[in-house]
This record gives sequence, structure tokens and C-alpha cells, in this order.
Amino acid sequence: MTSLKEILQTPRFSELSLLNQKADLERPLDTIEIFETPDILYYIPKNALLVTTGMAFCEDPDGLCTLVKSLAELPSAGLAIKLGRYLPHVDAQVLALADDLNFPILQIPVSMPLGDISHKLLSFLWHDQTEQVFFALEIQQKFVNLMVHGASFKILIKELSSMIQQSVLLIDPFGKIVSSHLQFSNSAVLKDRKEAFLEKIRECQLKKQRETLLFDFAHEKMLISIFPLNSDRYLPYMLVIFEPDKLPYPFSQFVIQQSLTVLTLALYKEQTLLNEKRAERRNLLTYLLSRKTSSEEDTDWLHYKRHFPKLNSTYYRVIFIHSFIKKDQHYYVKEIDALIYDYLFQEVEKKSENILLFPTENLNQMVLVLQKKAEILPILEKLHKELLGLFDIYAQFGIGDPVNNIDLLHFSYKESKQALEESEDRTTFVSYNKIQGIKRITENVSNEDMRYFCISILKNLAYPENEQDQEMRKTLMTYLDQQCEITKTAEMLFIHRNTVKYRIKKCEELLNNNIDHPEFSLQLRVALFLSDPEAKDIE
Repeated sequence: MTSLKEILQTPRFSELSLLNQKADLERPLDTIEIFETPDILYYIPKNALLVTTGMAFCEDPDGLCTLVKSLAELPSAGLAIKLGRYLPHVDAQVLALADDLNFPILQIPVSMPLGDISHKLLSFLWHDQTEQVFFALEIQQKFVNLMVHGASFKILIKELSSMIQQSVLLIDPFGKIVSSHLQFSNSAVLKDRKEAFLEKIRECQLKKQRETLLFDFAHEKMLISIFPLNSDRYLPYMLVIFEPDKLPYPFSQFVIQQSLTVLTLALYKEQTLLNEKRAERRNLLTYLLSRKTSSEEDTDWLHYKRHFPKLNSTYYRVIFIHSFIKKDQHYYVKEIDALIYDYLFQEVEKKSENILLFPTENLNQMVLVLQKKAEILPILEKLHKELLGLFDIYAQFGIGDPVNNIDLLHFSYKESKQALEESEDRTTFVSYNKIQGIKRITENVSNEDMRYFCISILKNLAYPENEQDQEMRKTLMTYLDQQCEITKTAEMLFIHRNTVKYRIKKCEELLNNNIDHPEFSLQLRVALFLSDPEAKDIE
């Protein structure tokens, strides 16, 4: 990158001289602009060297001070003035202000036309920029070759870091570092404030915008540049470059942009492959749910078994997942669906060899298939919490009963889906399909035997004939549904807590047992369900 220091050290520009003593000659220089009007500030780009005769300020040193201050803030590379005809010298107060701002003011000899010096300077700059363009194309070609030969993001990031001689990170849409190549010193400072650092990256990620900022690490402040890799994802990957102000020549912003373009293409390539695999899984789920009996002669089944060797178990349990999208997110419903699927794949299937993830035909509805008995509630609690915290998405889970044969998977699927559909409490994010489980157990039990069981457990409350027994039964059912909590039961029934206590005590006297006892509580739940007239209508 060219600077005034390089210009002044070049023999062909020996006629230019520096007027102030405390000038920052390392300011980047991108172009040259000629001006003779005082309002030039509104029409010039950053990092430009302004060339002028000073005609507009021949008797206005205060106006020139204002211009110098504005150019320093822009920022501009400097100001070159042709002294003589209109401005015989630069006022001392202007030079003093320039020194305070470290802003360079150059003198152009009176004998040199502005057009000539501008042409010479631009020719020098264009030669430098041409070299940067060729370097950018070289970088792009190198990255494309790596991508075509299947290089991973880890290799691409390492190659980029080696070329620019700075630390580089790649952050995924979930706020995690998926690839990095750090200088030793950067590795140490990142370790100390990693959480706060990633939170700052997350802010830029949510805004989908690039930013260059000073980040306060534990012992020092460091400049970092953050670039979103724009694609069709709801949240972009983010590329982070440490200390971009120290990038070696000829690594320009144009070269960085070429690198971003190639990395984005690599992301598109990866996403296309993931979409194909996802479609295959969707087809497999549809096949499994419609498949009734095993047959080794079934060519589709043989094909799926080769590609999904995990489908070999004596235990299958379906968890149906429904993610609720807010109104202001509906425009991105497809992108959010892909985001949730990718997140669940990373956090569940990749971390557990006994769980498979499947997309369904409906957006934001997915299925987990457990192939080994396990404590699933902690996993679902973690997923619910993180989906809400990371993406502001509320997820609910319906859990079906386990089956011992993959040909029966459709039963567990229907039960898991029905568990969500019949859940009345939308604040509870996990629902079990207990009704279907009880129905399956009692399929071969006669009505007479079921009636006897219900009466033996519930006594008069099994089939109440008066209003008092009906109220007692309703209180008992609500009390059990609310996990034996008196306050919640009172709120649900709109009665006083003491009324609930009184009725539960009367129930225990009638039933001659402690309602809170686990085994008796289960018997009560079953009996209440079987003696409910509405239960007979449930298919």
C-alpha cells in the first residue's frame, strides 16, 4: 500500500517538500484529487492527496485551518499546495494545527503545473494498484484450486493466515470458532477474553455487517476486522482478521474481498452437499413411516441400509420437534429451518452415535430417532434453552413410546406427533404421549376387567353419580396433573388452597391410601384415564 513516505523517498518526486515537522507520512494513499473550491470535502474519497493552488484561501487562513481539520478527520492522505501565485506561504497557525493533527502539508514548486504533478503521482499509484490487482487474482486462483480439490475450511483459513501473516478465525452461525490459525501472541490474548470476544462477533453476526474495531483484550487493545460471508443462510459465517493495519504489501482490501468471495463459494458448495444429504434423509423417513414389513429383497431398504448403517437396533423411539417462528421471522422461514437442522445435527447427532436426525416434509418440524434407551430430558432441556437464547426460537418436543422393530417406527412417530398436538400447556416444552401408551397396554383387556380395576382403585370416584363425587374426581385429576402442587391446583380450579387441601384429604380417606405415593399415584392416573368416558373415543 502506497504512502506519502514512499512518495517523498522516490527520486522522481524530489521537487515535493514537507512543510510541517510532525506529519504522519504512513497514511495510506489511494488517489489524487485536484481542487480549487472550499467545499471539496463533500466530493472526495478517503485516503486521497489533495492538490491545489490555494486560490480559495489566499486571504483566509482560518478557512484553511478548517479544511485541514476536516481532511484529517476524513481521513485524507495529505494536502499539497502550489505556493506562489495565489498563496505566497502557508500561515504559521495552519502549520501548527497540522502538527497537532499529524497531518501532512506538502509544497509544490511554482514552476510545476498541477496537471503534471497529478499525472506523475497517479501513474505511480496505478502501477502499484495494478500489482495489487494481479496479486488479488493470483490469490483467488490459488484458493479456487484448493476449493476444487476439496480443501477443508481449516486448510483455506490456514492458507489465508499464512499469506497475510496475521491471525484469522472463522466463526459459524452458532457463534463457535470452527477454524482458526493464530499467531502465538494472539492465541494468548484470545484465551483470556474468549467469551467476550465471541459475544462482540455475535453482535456483528446478528446485524450481518462488517466492522473494524478496537477490542480490549486482557492486557492490550487490538484492532480486528470482521467480515460476514454472505450466503443464503439466516446467519452468516464470520471471518475475523487480527491487526489488519499491519497487513504486508501488496495485500489490499481488494485482495481480502477476493478471499471472501472464494470462501463464500466454498460455503455454497458445502451447503449444496448438505442439502442433498438432507433430502435423502427426508426420503428415508418417508419410506420408513410407510414401510410395513421387513424384506431383504426390498431394493430401497438395501440401499438405505448401505448409506445408514446405524439403522440396526432393537430399540427405536421418536421425538417430534416443532420450532415456533415469530411473525417478524416468517420472511426467513426456509433459512431458519436450515439453521435449526444444521444446529441439531451438530449438537445432537454428531455428539451421540445412538441418535439420528431427520427433516420432515413440513418446515421447522423435525424428528429425532433414539436407538438406545437413554436419559433424553437433559438433552432436550439444553436444546430448548440454546435455540431460544441463540436464535430466539421456541421449540417443543413430543415423545412417543419406544418400539422394538423398525417396522413399528410409524407408531412411535404418530404418538410423538400426537403428544404435541394434544398438549394443552404451551409453556411446557416436553410432552409425553401417555394416553397411547396406556391404550396399547389395555388393548386385550375386557371392559369388565377394566371397570373392576377402576372401581377397586377409585371407589365412588371411578364413575361418580353425584355432584360432590364429580368435584372430588375433578380435583384429584387436576392435583395429579399439576404434580401434586396445591397452589397450582387451586389456580387451575379457581378455588382456595384450603379447599384443595380439604378435598385431597377426603380423597385419601376414601381411597385409604396416600395419593403422593409413587406406585399408588400411577394406579390413580391409569384408573382415572380408563374410567374417563372421553378415553373410549380416542383412536
